[in-house]
Amino acid sequence: MNNDLKGKTIIITGANSGIGKAASIQLAKLGAHIVMMCRNRERGGQALQEVRAATGSDKIELILVDMSSQESVRNAVNEFLSKHSRLDVLIQNAANFDHRQKKPVITEDGLENVFATNHVNIFLMTHLLLDTLKQSAPSRIITVASKGLVTYPFLDIEFDNFKGEKKFSMQHAYYHAKQAQVMFTFDLAERLKGSGVTVNCVRVGNVAIPDTRLDHLPSWLVKIYHAKRKFALTPEKMAETYTWLAADPSLKDVTGGYWDAPETPVKANKNAYNHETQKRLWDATQKLASN
Repeated sequence: MNNDLKGKTIIITGANSGIGKAASIQLAKLGAHIVMMCRNRERGGQALQEVRAATGSDKIELILVDMSSQESVRNAVNEFLSKHSRLDVLIQNAANFDHRQKKPVITEDGLENVFATNHVNIFLMTHLLLDTLKQSAPSRIITVASKGLVTYPFLDIEFDNFKGEKKFSMQHAYYHAKQAQVMFTFDLAERLKGSGVTVNCVRVGNVAIPDTRLDHLPSWLVKIYHAKRKFALTPEKMAETYTWLAADPSLKDVTGGYWDAPETPVKANKNAYNHETQKRLWDATQKLASN
């Protein structure tokens, strides 16, 4: 991809490893100023140095954010806005899928942490940055879902289970939040039509997970991941979809899409297109994000 991103500013959350780090490298090589938003200072700092070394660019910076915390999200946005007057692309890559968690964990904001991290606080950060995105138009928002949603063809928003009070498993909580993100993408794209801000969602497939992120898992689960890795995409390959959505000039007016790969649109489940549920989810999330 030979798209020139000089003068463009891009935020990537969850940028310290995997697809987020790979996308940081690809987009920095195109000339963009990259703001890597990461939760852990040590791992984020290490990733920052590695991305700088891989790209030869000094237009890369680190801002710390814990996406489970509304205060942390607000502080990260304030730090960004104190340094930058424009934002061309916002990539909401950060997610929580911690297999060690067996029951709901309630955050300082009174939210279940998987739904908070993977949906509510993405909604919050996006809205806190929306004026800047509009002022920087044409600009782009990229959200992230999972191909694993195909195993939940009838999944809908569980308005009575936002805190895992009726049922909870990490897998179900993760995909429920990702279903919410898909619906948020479609709804926000409609609301922003005519603003110069586009919204698209990436459906991330089976991506290889390094051993360093498996050390907390039981040995039988590690073996499963090792078996899956033989058929997995590399983070670099998956990041090409992020880079395409962020950089390709032909996509300037393309919005409300759901993508497996560059030029490969896919369909969400039927429930994701229900406008009444989208609006109800928007209103509910807005209340949860105003703690």
